[in-house]
Amino acid sequence: MGIANSHALAATRNNLFGLQSNVPVLYGDGLNTSRQWLEDLGFSISQADQEHWVVTHHNPLPELHFYSERELAQFASYKAHHYAKRLLPENRT
Repeated sequence: MGIANSHALAATRNNLFGLQSNVPVLYGDGLNTSRQWLEDLGFSISQADQEHWVVTHHNPLPELHFYSERELAQFASYKAHHYAKRLLPENRT
């Protein structure tokens, strides 16, 4: 179990990624840092509205929706690597 799993909650219907509001963001507080980290993992990010980002990984689906910079940053810090690894075509069999 690494740091990426140490602050994760179990996923629920209202919190699909198990994100917590009180944990630190590992990769910086700025949106640009989160965006760069996600892009480095193969994600594409588009801003649908002022506080709404849509994230995909090499395919149009699945779409991941985030509704605050903090939520996006926490996904980048704690869950993105896990999802990227499982969404890569060579990992889907």
